[in-house]
Amino acid sequence: MQVSKNAADGPRVALSKELGEFLIELSIALNRTAMYPSGHPSLGDAASVVIQHLATLLYERPTLSIGVARRQLVIEGVATDARNPVLRSLAERMHEHHIGALVFERGASTEEVQSALTLLAQEPERGVTPLGLGDPSRLVVGPHVRLYALTYEQLELVGDGDRDEDEEERAPRATQLWIGLARAALAAGTREVAAHETEPAAVAQAINEHDAAQAYDQVIVGYLLQIADELKAGGGAASAAVRRRMSRLVGALNQDTLKRLVEMGGDGAQRQQFLLDASQGLSADAVVDLVKAAGDASSRPVSQSLLRILTKLSSFAGAGDTDARSNADAAVREQIRHLVSGWSLESPNPEEYEIALESMSRVTRGRRASMSESYPAEPIRVLQIGLESGGAGPGLLTAVDLLIGIGEVAAVVQALGEVDRNAATRDVWGRLATTEVVLTLLHREPVDFETLDAILEHIDRHQGAQVLLDALVQSESRTTRMGLLKLLGRLGDEVAPLAAERLSDERWFVKRNMLALLRSVAVVPKGVSPIAYARHEEPRVRREAIELAFLVPAERDRALGTALTDEDERIVRIGMRAAQDGVPETAVPLLARLAGEADLPVDLRVQIVRALRTVRSPIALDALIRMATQGSTFFGRPRIAPKSADVIAALAALGELWRSDPRVVPVLRRAARSSDPDIRAAVEPS
Repeated sequence: MQVSKNAADGPRVALSKELGEFLIELSIALNRTAMYPSGHPSLGDAASVVIQHLATLLYERPTLSIGVARRQLVIEGVATDARNPVLRSLAERMHEHHIGALVFERGASTEEVQSALTLLAQEPERGVTPLGLGDPSRLVVGPHVRLYALTYEQLELVGDGDRDEDEEERAPRATQLWIGLARAALAAGTREVAAHETEPAAVAQAINEHDAAQAYDQVIVGYLLQIADELKAGGGAASAAVRRRMSRLVGALNQDTLKRLVEMGGDGAQRQQFLLDASQGLSADAVVDLVKAAGDASSRPVSQSLLRILTKLSSFAGAGDTDARSNADAAVREQIRHLVSGWSLESPNPEEYEIALESMSRVTRGRRASMSESYPAEPIRVLQIGLESGGAGPGLLTAVDLLIGIGEVAAVVQALGEVDRNAATRDVWGRLATTEVVLTLLHREPVDFETLDAILEHIDRHQGAQVLLDALVQSESRTTRMGLLKLLGRLGDEVAPLAAERLSDERWFVKRNMLALLRSVAVVPKGVSPIAYARHEEPRVRREAIELAFLVPAERDRALGTALTDEDERIVRIGMRAAQDGVPETAVPLLARLAGEADLPVDLRVQIVRALRTVRSPIALDALIRMATQGSTFFGRPRIAPKSADVIAALAALGELWRSDPRVVPVLRRAARSSDPDIRAAVEPS
């Protein structure tokens, strides 16, 4: 890494010369691959230059990972300059292919690099399916080079509404960077990412649980650096939303993870700049968490006494009247700007004294510490002794009440799991397994579902289901809703009638959640017709209704027709997945009409061909011919459409199923004389 100095911005970190030259050569090689035909000597020369740079870089590290933002690359915790046209072109090319990362391992060959360049050189907007949305096996270029796809379709990150690609393009840069961070943290290979997984708590959990890996961490750090830099001067509602998400994300990361990420984030100069940016863009408590992590990563160079003061101030910044919050918030940020400029001293205090001071500085954010919070170990010890001895009594139950009151329900459940059943455990479970305790857990974000699940095992199932359904209706958190759906789904047939009763609620999100619950238990109660909700004005209700309708044999054909004519592309995709299992005669005209839509994505058109292959119908034949051809020549001969995945699939279907049909013969004859080997191969007899 190299640090450059700007009078206005302070120390900035740039790519090392070696990494910068490698990325430039990689971009040049990709542009040449896109320009020249296969076999051109310039292609081999370009790939060889890339390998030479790569071999030097991989001599010092086992792998080299390149993360992809929309217009920037992220490598070893540093983002490239979005104003650099060469590197921006490389980032945009991979982004268009829905590629989230490119990884090189030691031992990469010229052939592997050339193969990766050939894949990326294809133009998605010219009928080629983006690599990230196509066959996953193509992403494994070789044993030492791999592309990683990131799926975009199910991400709903900003607000509660759906976002299409155009909306994402118009989104402020801070929002785009948050989307990139969530994709990098959550996506795994080609697995689709559900919308509920993009909440800050879920993103933090994914980062916390991910095994330490340089390639993964550097991409995450790269996004954190960019977002902090963007938020320090960002304004508007979108930036405020990202600021809240980032603050919640940092708060949900455990200290070991924060330390790991800070260590990955470059040298001291880069860490200082990151903290300065964060001090202007994140909440006060999140900034203090980052300062603590930076201190841990640098062998505790920050005065622990000062950190304790900052912790106390940050707790006041989130509570009290407006003036107190404002003064505390400003004090935290001002102190951090002063201290990060060059701390270096070790703490002079003995370890025991540090522990005592640390406990005194802690305060639950948003409220004052009570006596029970000052001595958290005492009720735990009373509980443990009572459970181990089996002696029930008022002291034991008082300890349980104290622990429940300070939010330590998980500690009680854990203690119960460590002893055999006896009279004491029966009394404690009686105190713990109540709807009041369940509601207490449900009102704490993020919800501790493991503890909640353990308590529900001791509560009447019908009563517990009612409480969970009420919470499902009221919760504003996607993560919480998905966890509740999972818990309710375990009740199976018992919960289906309760969910059906709530379908009469006029609120769209209640209908959506109840339909989703019925789908998760795969039960449609008598008298419930899912297709009745398939014309709802809210597309998210329609999606769940269509999915549920496919579970009812009597409604399958109608559900398929409804899905294929819906204006929402996701619902059309649901219908196309179902069509792969069989197409009723009534749906053939709908498929044919859908195939004629010019702006339909290529992968959907390929699915249409696969569905039409199962139908021996003149309407299916007409549709396949229209998909494979593009008008006729001056002499009336059919003209083959420009090559694309759907055109190849349509030609193959015609050759396999309709080879002797008089209308198909000239099409196959024309394709057999094509100069393109793929088109010729598609119509060759099997």
